[in-house]
Amino acid sequence: MAKIPTLNEWTEASEYLINLRCTVVNDIQPLLSAEGAAPFAISREVLCYIDHLAHLYTGRVDVGNRFSIFLNDVASKVDNNYRSRSEEIYRMYRNGTVHEFEPKTLENNKGDLLYWLCYPGERTGSLKIEETKCVVKHLVPYGENGKYWLPVSTKCFIEDLIEFINRFISAGPKDERKTLWNRAARDLNTKVPYDFKV
Repeated sequence: MAKIPTLNEWTEASEYLINLRCTVVNDIQPLLSAEGAAPFAISREVLCYIDHLAHLYTGRVDVGNRFSIFLNDVASKVDNNYRSRSEEIYRMYRNGTVHEFEPKTLENNKGDLLYWLCYPGERTGSLKIEETKCVVKHLVPYGENGKYWLPVSTKCFIEDLIEFINRFISAGPKDERKTLWNRAARDLNTKVPYDFKV
């Protein structure tokens, strides 16, 4: 069973969130050193953590809605591109890596395509896309003529997640945060009925 504390005071959330931050450092950050830099695993893990934080932040059950709220309210304070690209991050990187192994390619009503592009570098990095050397920026679309990429720095994903947790620890207003957290804690701590056999 999940061990998410029910809070009397907001400060009681700190221990849980600090532990969560430690798991990011111990479990996810080492993936950057893996051969190929584990882009799908990092994206999947980071975005699942964001989904969990979003549940605690909003108290909402609807995944897409809470995910968007968290990116807009918390993540955008670290990098505003989380706000401007929240839907693409959710549909492409979160849903793709969680449900279908790799990020999805998106197509808009005009037939333009938005491809995923993970790279392990800094927020602004130089790399090759289809044999063309280019400079990309984390969460800023790159391309032209109906063919675009949404670059994601897996290094930034991890660093930003740590900062999201830091900001969540000091989030407010405290009474509202506590109420929403406790609503999510009730959801997450509920036993799941299933008639299993032993």
